[in-house]
Amino acid sequence: MTVRGRTVREFTAGADLWQIVDAWAQQTGYKLVAYDQVSRLYQRGEGFLVAPQRLQVTYTGAGYRLEAYVWVPMFTRVFTLMLMPEELRLDSGGFTGSLPRKTARGHVNLLLQALGQPLIT
Repeated sequence: MTVRGRTVREFTAGADLWQIVDAWAQQTGYKLVAYDQVSRLYQRGEGFLVAPQRLQVTYTGAGYRLEAYVWVPMFTRVFTLMLMPEELRLDSGGFTGSLPRKTARGHVNLLLQALGQPLIT
């Protein structure tokens, strides 16, 4: 299994979705870093040596699309001779970025549980 890319879930939810996501973000230390009328991007961690953990939720018209990943900054990618991809999936398996992926997976699973969705394994 490749660790490159994003972990994606598509689902339907009630009108209180944004309240649930905002409460989750506050509980887990994620900060809202970008948003528009249909999408919000949350991030936990920043800096050269810390791989930020990101979660984006987008309203698709028929439901919601959740994308979760660990974003690897350019400094870290250069330091690893470009062996690290820019984005890492949260699914288990593979050694690359295993610690930040495991941490982010635990956080995102809390949100998925609150939304009544299947957990990331």
